[in-house]
Amino acid sequence: MVSSTQVNFNLQALLEQLSQDELSKFKSLLRTVSLGNEAQKIPQKEVDEADGKQLAEILISHCHSYWTELATIQVFEKMHRMDLSERAKDELREAALKSLNKNKPLSLECTETEEDVPVLTEVFKVKGEKSDNENRYRLILKTKFREMWQSWPGDSKEVRVMAERYRMLIPFSNPRMLPGPFSHTVVLHSPAGLGKTTLANKLMLDWTEDNLIQKFKYAFYLSCRELSRLGPCSFAEMVFRDWPEWQEDIPHILAQAQRILFVIDGFDELGAPPGALIQDLCGDWEQQKPVPVLLGSLLKRKMLPKAALLVTTRPRALRDLRFLAEQPIYIRVEGFLEEDRRAYFLRRFGDEDQAMRAFELMRSNAALFQLGSAPAVCWIVCTTLKLQMEKGEDPAPTCLTSTGLFLRFLCSQFPQGAQLRGALRALSLLAAQGLWAQMSVFHGEDLERLGVQESDLRPFLDRDILCQDRASKGCYSFIHLSFQQFLTALFYALEKEEEDRDGHAWDIGDVQKMLTREERLKNPDLIQAGRFFFGLANEKRAKELEATFGCQMSPEIKQELLRCDVSRKNGTVADLKELLCCLYESQEDELVKEVMAQFKEISLHLNAVDIASSSFCVKHCRNLQKMALQVIKETLPENVAASESNAEPERSQDDQDMLPFWTDLCSIFGSNKDLMGLEINNSFLSASLVKILCEQIASDNCHLQRVVFKNLSPADAHRNLCLALRGHKTVTHLTLQGNDQKDMLPALCEVLRHPECNLRYLGLVSCSATTQQWADLSLALEANQSLMCVNLSDNELLDEGAKLLYTTLRHPKCFLQRLSLENCHLTEANCKDLAAVLVVSRELTHLCLAKNSLKDTGVKFLCEGLSYPECKLQALVLWNCDITSDGCCSLAKLLQEKSSLSCLDLGLNHIGVTGVKVLCEALSKPLCNLRCL
Repeated sequence: MVSSTQVNFNLQALLEQLSQDELSKFKSLLRTVSLGNEAQKIPQKEVDEADGKQLAEILISHCHSYWTELATIQVFEKMHRMDLSERAKDELREAALKSLNKNKPLSLECTETEEDVPVLTEVFKVKGEKSDNENRYRLILKTKFREMWQSWPGDSKEVRVMAERYRMLIPFSNPRMLPGPFSHTVVLHSPAGLGKTTLANKLMLDWTEDNLIQKFKYAFYLSCRELSRLGPCSFAEMVFRDWPEWQEDIPHILAQAQRILFVIDGFDELGAPPGALIQDLCGDWEQQKPVPVLLGSLLKRKMLPKAALLVTTRPRALRDLRFLAEQPIYIRVEGFLEEDRRAYFLRRFGDEDQAMRAFELMRSNAALFQLGSAPAVCWIVCTTLKLQMEKGEDPAPTCLTSTGLFLRFLCSQFPQGAQLRGALRALSLLAAQGLWAQMSVFHGEDLERLGVQESDLRPFLDRDILCQDRASKGCYSFIHLSFQQFLTALFYALEKEEEDRDGHAWDIGDVQKMLTREERLKNPDLIQAGRFFFGLANEKRAKELEATFGCQMSPEIKQELLRCDVSRKNGTVADLKELLCCLYESQEDELVKEVMAQFKEISLHLNAVDIASSSFCVKHCRNLQKMALQVIKETLPENVAASESNAEPERSQDDQDMLPFWTDLCSIFGSNKDLMGLEINNSFLSASLVKILCEQIASDNCHLQRVVFKNLSPADAHRNLCLALRGHKTVTHLTLQGNDQKDMLPALCEVLRHPECNLRYLGLVSCSATTQQWADLSLALEANQSLMCVNLSDNELLDEGAKLLYTTLRHPKCFLQRLSLENCHLTEANCKDLAAVLVVSRELTHLCLAKNSLKDTGVKFLCEGLSYPECKLQALVLWNCDITSDGCCSLAKLLQEKSSLSCLDLGLNHIGVTGVKVLCEALSKPLCNLRCL
C-alpha cells in the first residue's frame, strides 16, 4: 500500500459517471498508461470485478496519488469523455490555487510595474555553492525569462494562474512527484497562442530560482525557431553557442546528463522535412550534423539518454514526435478556461456591468469564444469592446464574426485618415509571406527580402499588433496567429498597386490556391485565412478600412469568392462546413443567396461553433429539398429537464446563446415549401431545441414528406418529435430508430390513429417496448387506413408480440403490402401462426424474416401457407435463418407447384450441396415462377 496523499479530485464520483461498458473500457485503457511502473502494482483480478466506487478505492490504496491523477485524466481523454477530464482538471486547479496562496513562488510575485533590475547589479541568492559561470548563467536567464514572462499585453495575472495550473501535471515541477522511475520526456501541445511557450519560460524561470521539485544542476532553453536558422554544427555548439566561457566545462556538464533539463520550445517551427529527424542519429556531441539530426538524436535518447526533456509543439508536429520520443507524457495546454476569461474581462473593464456585457457578447459567438482561450485574443476583444463602450457605440454587431472584431480592433488603434496605406500593405505582405512559409517569427533578413522597412512596422509595434522579441531584438511576431491570418486575408483583399503587379516575385499563392484542399492539408493555417477573406467582402467593412487607412478593397473580391464555390466541383472549398463558415464571415445576404441557391440536398454536422454559420446560410437555401442533421453531444449543452409536468425547463447559458441560431435554422421548415426530407441522427437535442423543432415541423406551413429520427437523446426526444407529427397531412414516410425509452410507442399510436394520418411507410427499428405496448401498436396499425409498408427490424418482438401483429394482418381492412421482421427474435413455432396469415392476407406481397432462428421446421410451416392459391406473397427473405438442406427440400417442393413467389433470399444459410441441387431441380420445372434467387 502506497497511498501517500489523497487524490486531489473526487475519483469515485467521476468513475460512477461511467456506464458499465465505459468502466470496462477505462480499466482496459488504464493498463496502457505509460507513466512509470505504477500500473504493475494494481491487483488486476480485483480491478476486473470492481465497480466505480471499488475501483477508486483500489487505485487510491495501491498507487501514488500523482500517478492516479495523471493516469485518470489521460484515460478519460482517450475515451473522449472530455467532460470528466475537465472536471478532474478543475478540481486539480482549485487544489493548485490553494497551494499557491499558501506558498507563492518568488517568480509569481513580480508584476508588470516592477522596474527591470540590471543584470550586473541584481543580487541573486542560490542554494549551495556554484561556480561563477553557473551563477552568471542563472542570473542572465532569470532576467531574460522574467522579461518574457512580463511581455503579455495588459495585466498577466490570469496568465500566471494558468501556468500554475499546469505545474501539477509536469513531474519535475510537481511537489508530489513519484519517487520511483518516471518518463524523462514531457510534451506540451496545443494550437498556437495558448501558453506553451509561456509555460516553458515559467519552467526556466522556476529553475533559475530553485523552485523546481526535481533539482537540475543545468537547464538549457532551445528555441526551434532560432535553431532552424543554424547550419550543421555539433551538439555542443548548438547548446553552448551563446556561452563561450563554458567551452572547457562542456565535457564535465554533459557527463551529468541525469542532472540536465532541456526545454525544446516550438518543435513544430523546426521546419525539418519529413523523416529528417530520424535519419543518421548521432550519439557524439562533438560530431557535426544538421540541427534536426541533433534534436532527433536527443529526443530518441541516442544523445544524453538520461537527460530530462520538456518539448512544446503545435499538433501538426505530434506525429513526428511520436516516432521519436520514448514513452512521453502528453499534456494538452488549453489556455484560458471560461472562468479565466471572465476574470480577465472583469479586471480589464473595472465596471462589472460593462465587463459582463462584453464577456457575454464574446460568449455568444462560439467561434470567437473558442479563439478567446488564447490570452492575446482576450486582450484584443477587451480592448476593442471597451473602446466602443466608452464611445457610446453598440458593441453587439462587432462580435458577430471574428473578421468584424479584428477589423474593428485594427481600425480602432488609429485615427481616421491615418494614411498608413503603405505601412498596412507592408504588414499584410509580411503576414502572408509568413503564413505560406508556416513561419510566425520574422528576422531582419526576412524584412529585407520582402522590401519591408522597420519604419513601416513601427506604428504596429507601438500598438502591440506586432511584437518585438525582448530576447532577440531583431525578431518580430504577430500578437497571435489568428491576427496574422486576418492580415493575410487583407493582403489578398486590398486592391493591388502597380508595383505589386510588376515587381516582386513573392513566394505567395493566389486566392484560389489558398482555398484548395491540397494546400490546406499541407498548411492548415490557411483555413482561417480563407474565412477572413470571405469576411472582408462585406461592403461596410471595406468602407471602415478605407476611412482609416485610405486603402481600397479589390473590386474583384466577390468574383473571387464565387469562383470558390463548392458547387462548381473545382475543389477550392474542401467541404460544405468550410463553405458555410466562409459565407457566414461575409455577413452578405445576397452573396449567400447566390451561392446557396443551387443546393437541393444538405448534410450538417452541428456543434456549438458551427450552429451560427449553418443557420445563417441554410435559411437562404431557397431550393433545398432534403436536409440531414447531426447535433454533436459533446459540444451542445444538455438542458436541465423539467422536474414537474408543466414546469418551464431551466436553461443553461450555453443553451440561451444557441437558441436564436437554432430557431433560424428550423425556420426553413415553414418558409421553404420544397423542403420535403428531414433526417436527424446520432444527436443530442436539449429540451429547448426539441421544443423549437417541434413547433416548426408541426406548423401548417411545413411540407415535409419523409422524416427520419435515429439515435436521439435524451430519452424524451423521440416521443416529443413523434407527437409533433400528429395530424400532419404531408408526412408519408416516418422512421424512428434506436431508442430504449418506454414512452415513444404510445405517442406513435396517437399519430397512427389520427384521422388525418397519411403515412405510407413506418420504420420502427431498434426500439424497446413492453408486450402491452406491442399490443397497442397492433391495434393502432389495424385502425390506420394509409400504411402500406412497416419495418420492425431489430426489435425484441418475440413470438408473443408477433402473434399480436398477425391479428392485425388478418383484419380485412389491413392494406399492408410490405412487412420486415428482421432480427425480431422469432422462432420456428412462430411460423405456424404466420403461415395462417399468408393464406388470408389480401395485400401482403413482401415479407422479410431475416436473422431469425426459424430453422427447417419453420420453413416447412411457411411453405404450407405459401402453397395456398389465396396467398399473394411475391418476395420472401430468409437470410441467415439457420436453414439446412431439409428446409430447401420444403421450398423446392413449393416452387415446383404453382406459387405466387417470384423472389427468394436464402443467403448465409448452411444449405450445402444437397440444398443447392434440389433448388436447381425445382427451378427447371415449368410451374416454377421464381425470377430471383
